[in-house]
Amino acid sequence: MGALEYSEWIKAPPQDVWRAYVDPSRLPEWQTGGPVIADIQGSGGQPGSSYTSTRGPGTARTTVLSADPPHRIVTSTVAYFGLKFDVDSRLQPEGNGTVLRLRAETHWPRGLGLVGKLVERAILSGAEARKELANLKALVEREGEGA
Repeated sequence: MGALEYSEWIKAPPQDVWRAYVDPSRLPEWQTGGPVIADIQGSGGQPGSSYTSTRGPGTARTTVLSADPPHRIVTSTVAYFGLKFDVDSRLQPEGNGTVLRLRAETHWPRGLGLVGKLVERAILSGAEARKELANLKALVEREGEGA
């Protein structure tokens, strides 16, 4: 198991960040790797809702475990090679904006050894996470300027 934490301050109220962050159809607008989102079940940000994300040959299924809009959402994703990762996302007002804090934990089936560690490092790459949060920040702030 590995765990990493990331945060980003976004100049927008929590409800505006929430709308962009929890809507699966908007993931390609800010996530890296050109994800293709399909099979959306339920409403984004509601417990039990889920979607499939494909990046290259890898496919993953994400399910919302719990949510307290617009303050917290907990998701679980089952991906290739049996990888599972859980993300606890918290949105807190700060100044004239919102701090989005993420804690990501990975869980590997036993026996993957070095291969598992290499894939885990790629998935939990701090550089990619920072890039995605910066993309989300730019998206939400750009939309806020147009309001």
